[in-house]
Order: sequence, then C-alpha cells, then structure tokens
Amino acid sequence: MKKLLIITFYWKSEKSVAKMRWINLSRELSKLNYKIYILTFGDENKTFNDGDIVIIQRKIINPFHYLLGSKRKNFDKGVLDSSQNLIFRILSWFRVNFFYPDARILSVNKVVNFLDKLIIEKNIGTIITSSPPHSIHKIVLKLKRIHNIKWISDFRDPYLNWDIFLGLNPTFISKWIHAKIQGSFLKSSDKIVVTNSNLKKEFSELGYTNKIELVHNGSEINSTPCKSKKFIISYFGLINKFRDPKIFIDVLDELLSQNDNLKEKFEFHIYGNIQLSTINYLRVNKNLNDHLVLKPFIGYEKLEDPLNSSSILLLLLNNKESQNTTPYKLFDYLVSERPILTLSDFKNEDVDYLLKKYKRSKSIKYSDKNGIKDFINKSFIRFKEGQLKNITCDYSNLRYDKIACKYKDIIES
Repeated sequence: MKKLLIITFYWKSEKSVAKMRWINLSRELSKLNYKIYILTFGDENKTFNDGDIVIIQRKIINPFHYLLGSKRKNFDKGVLDSSQNLIFRILSWFRVNFFYPDARILSVNKVVNFLDKLIIEKNIGTIITSSPPHSIHKIVLKLKRIHNIKWISDFRDPYLNWDIFLGLNPTFISKWIHAKIQGSFLKSSDKIVVTNSNLKKEFSELGYTNKIELVHNGSEINSTPCKSKKFIISYFGLINKFRDPKIFIDVLDELLSQNDNLKEKFEFHIYGNIQLSTINYLRVNKNLNDHLVLKPFIGYEKLEDPLNSSSILLLLLNNKESQNTTPYKLFDYLVSERPILTLSDFKNEDVDYLLKKYKRSKSIKYSDKNGIKDFINKSFIRFKEGQLKNITCDYSNLRYDKIACKYKDIIES
C-alpha cells in the first residue's frame, strides 16, 4: 500500500468549502489502496484517526489573529468590503506586502522539521499540497531539498493573479517577489493540479504545460424533489466587493412591489459571509426586507435541505476580467438538480461549459435588469404551475469516486 501525505490548511474544524475537496478526495483515494496521512493545522498538536485516514494536526502562528480579534474570520475568508475601516485596510496591505507568500510563513520551518522525521518514519513517497494559503507549498519546497519525494502542488485557487490577493493592494515590488515565489513552486513541483482551465492556461504560458493537470471539484450532495410551498431564491457563500448584486436586489424589490402573487410566496435566503455594505443595501429595500432571511454559513452536513427546498439557486461570479476560478458551490448547485441564476459580466469558460452540459441557463450580466427580471418571472410562472421540476442529468462525473480515479492517474504518472 502506497503512502500519501496531503497537506491542507482546512479540515473538519473549519466551516469552509475549502475543506470539502480534500475530505472527499482523501476518502475516495483511501479506497484505491493508498494509506492517507493528512497534515492540517489548529490550536493544538494532536494525531487521531478518521476511519482509515490518519489526521495530524499542528499548531501554527498567525500574528493577524491577535491584531484583528473577532474580525479575523472575515479577514481570513476574503470578505473584502469597500466600506472597511482604515485599520482593516492597513493590516491587509501589510499582510500582502511584508509576508511572503502569507502570514503563515512564520510556522513553515517548524512544520518542515516535524515532517522531516515523519517522512522517514512512515516511508512517505508522495506529498500533495493544497493551497491557499500558499505557504503550504513552501513547506514541501524546503522538504524537496532534503528528501527524494514526489510533489503534487494543488491550486484550489490562483496565487499571483487572484482577485482576493490583488484586492489587498500589493506594491509593484511585492508582486515581483510573489511572482518569484509562485515560480519556485511551479518549477519544483513534479505535477501541478488546478481547478480551472483559465488558470491552467496561465500556468502553461509560464512554461509548465507538460506537468499541469485540470481536476475540477465535485459534490456529494443528494437531490430530492422540491416540496416547498414558498418560491425561494437561495444564495450560499461569500458576498464581497467582487460579487456585489445591487441590481439583482433592485429587481427583487421592484418585482415585489408590482406582483402581489410573488409577494405572497417569495423568500430570499442568504447563507454565508456578507460584506456590511450589502447587508445595509438589502435593509433599505423595504419591499424585499420583509422577505429576506439572513443566516450564517452552514456546515456541509446541513446543506442538502436548504438546497433542495430552493426554487432557484443564485450563483455570483467575481466581477473581474480574469475568470481563473470555478466556484465550488457550482458543483453542489448542479447535483442538487435545481435551476441556477448565474450573474457574471465576463466569460468563464468552465462555468459556461458546465451550465450548458447540465442543461442550465446561460449567465446574465450583473447590469442586465431586464434579463434578471425575465428569468425570475418565468421561473415563478413555472413554480405556480407546478412545472419548476428537478433537472435530471448524468452527474456521475461530478462525484468524487470518479474524480479520485483521475487524481490517481496523476499520482501514478
């Protein structure tokens, strides 16, 4: 049985979709005759088993947690808001311009020393690093100088050309330093895995075509027919300055003022981390306010019911020309078999391909008031007539057993 070490910052203790890629992949890979060790991070050092998988948790240092206190969760999760206070903006700028690749670099040497012994003790031959945070890759970059190990760097999100990174306002010199670090990761990796085809093109243009593979995320959500008596539009995830649905909110408010039938049946549910400016904008739309349900981010184990009770699922793509990410929630949305209203001002090849393949509507521009209104009106008519049914397709390629087989080919190549 081959030994495989996966280093990922997020695991079960984190309420984040970032954890789901490797929770699901590691479980499926363990069924393919791999002994899986997960190195993750928390508030204490401990080792425990999760079925056949060994979880090794190490305590690390992040100075910004002490400086930000209760606001550190938004800081970590990318809730970048144009209304942020000065302290928040200063710390964001300081983080991107003085910590390379990120603040968790302070713990890298300590983790390297720990893994130096573990690799020998467990006879580990392959390591997969999952970022962000990108300091994860720095760990194995150092270990490669000591051990003859195979390294697969898995980029769930981009590094240098990532809107969250660029939103922290790196200087020209800082961008150059980060670019050098990104280059060292790509050059030293034996294989590079990305989750978006545009990111694959970006890395290929840097000269790494022969070792880059595209492996999308997936979902283990199960669908049921929607039996809700309410016409519910639901959004799950982050709302920040890159995906600000003001016109969509205006449309909802206007429709509710014009349509008494819709007003009687409608609810707008938001689950997740929302920037303050959007919350305030939702509140001033008086017609919508009475039909608004704001809830915190919910764990994956509780996601199926609100997905399956929704009439429409709202997908907001980042309003940036560089479309080099594919939202994890899209895969959950697809396998839930619900209709999807996608807002985007720029072409995202992967999202467009998946929407078309699984019989969903094309994306609509954020500013297309009439297009948004038409989508909602037509969906509501079908809802009233009992015709807003599940969209059945063959979703097997979006399941992690299939995705793990593709990943196995990469590990063995």
